[in-house]
Amino acid sequence: MPYILSYTKPGVGCYSDANYPGHVAYNCDWEHAMHLAVSKDGEHFTPLRNNTGILFPKCTFSEGRIQGTTKTLLYPWIFRMADGSFGVSAVRRNQNAPDPLTVGSMMLFTSKDLVRYEEAGFLKLSEEDIKNPRCRWEQEKDAYYVEWETEKGLFCGYTKYFKEIRDVKACASPSFEAAPSYGIEGAVPGNVIEISCEEEDCIRKHFDVIRNVGAAPAHMEVKAGEAPAFESLPKATMLYSDGSTHDKIVKWDKAAFDAIDFSKPGDYEVPGEVYLHHWPFPIELSKIPGLPENMQGHMSDPCVVYHEGRYFLTSSGGSPIVMRVSDTLEGVFTAEPIFIPVDNDPAVENMGHWAAELHFIKGVPYLFTTLSSSTPGHCYVRSCILRCNGDPAVPENWEQPRLCLKPNGAILTEGGISLDMTYFCVNGVHYIMWSDRKVPNDRLDFTQAAPADIYIATVDPDAPWQLTTEPQCVLRPIYGWDRYETEVDEGPFLLRRGDDLFITVSGSSTGMADLYDLGFLHAKVGNNLLTMDGWDWIPYPFLTKESVPGEYGPGHNSFVKDPENGDDLMVYHAVPHDENDKTLGRKPGIRRVHWAATGLPYLEMTEDRDLDPKFKNITLKITVK
Repeated sequence: MPYILSYTKPGVGCYSDANYPGHVAYNCDWEHAMHLAVSKDGEHFTPLRNNTGILFPKCTFSEGRIQGTTKTLLYPWIFRMADGSFGVSAVRRNQNAPDPLTVGSMMLFTSKDLVRYEEAGFLKLSEEDIKNPRCRWEQEKDAYYVEWETEKGLFCGYTKYFKEIRDVKACASPSFEAAPSYGIEGAVPGNVIEISCEEEDCIRKHFDVIRNVGAAPAHMEVKAGEAPAFESLPKATMLYSDGSTHDKIVKWDKAAFDAIDFSKPGDYEVPGEVYLHHWPFPIELSKIPGLPENMQGHMSDPCVVYHEGRYFLTSSGGSPIVMRVSDTLEGVFTAEPIFIPVDNDPAVENMGHWAAELHFIKGVPYLFTTLSSSTPGHCYVRSCILRCNGDPAVPENWEQPRLCLKPNGAILTEGGISLDMTYFCVNGVHYIMWSDRKVPNDRLDFTQAAPADIYIATVDPDAPWQLTTEPQCVLRPIYGWDRYETEVDEGPFLLRRGDDLFITVSGSSTGMADLYDLGFLHAKVGNNLLTMDGWDWIPYPFLTKESVPGEYGPGHNSFVKDPENGDDLMVYHAVPHDENDKTLGRKPGIRRVHWAATGLPYLEMTEDRDLDPKFKNITLKITVK
């Protein structure tokens, strides 16, 4: 019988600011969430999601802070509801302090599968702060039995609908037993419960590491006298731990193939080696003339686009905009830089640009970017678009930036800043999506700024800087993991698979690059994409500093097709550290997107997970009939 363990982590103190002096990130935002570990025997538990949180309470925007109030949780306890589904009891906190809105209350979550959760309200248990609220369904009482602790001792009572507690009394000793940590690093354990094999399978498919566990038998049949072309030999279907598969290129043995007499019936074997492209991290970059040596090789917000036989690479940077162009994906990173001039506004000093993205709309190249200024006390961060008249690799073909405008002609950034604008087209409708943040008094005083939210609108495809609908907010940073040091959601980019639309969104700290992480908005084609209800913000991160050892703060990515195998590739930045744990700045990387058995993108498919050396050598059985 499988088992599931709930736990939190200590959440004490702050993330080290040795690499980011002056910034403060409270570890409770990241660690005071419910974590899960799974076991086959109840003795040996495997942490899920790389030992990071799965269930985070939502923040509130009703307590006076324009940024909202980050909520955390302690004492998670999983129990079965009366209908066989799951409940989770916990205590909600204001980061590392009591939550004045819920003093003495148990927070309740419900879940059908321990993958997705609903906040189901609060049950008032005491006038004092409580800890360790624990719960179980008692059939004979037709009610839930609840225990909790206060400074005055241990108490218990019953509730049927979690609206009120009754029959409250003091208890001499607890009837629940807390779990041990089972050797999980940093675990502050809650409890262990039995789950079914079907429930375990669902949980593992969503939260476990996915790795190559085998290869399907390779077999083909041909008629005698009809020799197949060597180039038509099949790919290898590799098998993965979640039940998913992936077809890989194989370097088949040409000599063994040529030795087959296809005129004679029989079984023949052709050995082969499964091919896996190696993408180093970090990827080397060509030098930019005039850039200080200590800044060479750095890249934030990389965007690679393929168009008519060429790859184009853009990113964030200064002025002018840097573009690299190559006939190959590998070559685009080391291609000679091309400089797209941007005339500075004379009123703006130290002009730079953020997150330049090249998009082709009705065949016309456009650069979506953000012009920004580092002038102290002056807020100049504005989304703009450059149009190209001809070959985008020719600097002279580019027009100067146009600011993005609302339908009434007003500048998009009134009362704040806009950045990280992207573009996509669904069912013939042209959309832009960007990060928008209200900043008061036209100053870059982010202590008084609202969170950075994700907005969407439609645009005129012949003039994409002109919005044709009013901006609509579709996402706000609401969980501890996208509010860690900075309440920010930014860097949207579309990954489409059939009718599934996935928007990667980077969240969390912009000042402490190690803490950057990445999540997904999901929608179906046909949804109203101009409404918050049209999108599902999957409530846990998909890529974090724990995902791949040595890659801190992964995020702000783009997607491009693998020219060799047609796979989706993620182009992203992350932060390596040196042997002394000193940050080396943001660097670019590439990784294959694996499509999990759940239908969700899996962004942690490292080379060692993608292909186990045990299954690299494969044999193709050819039956000639």
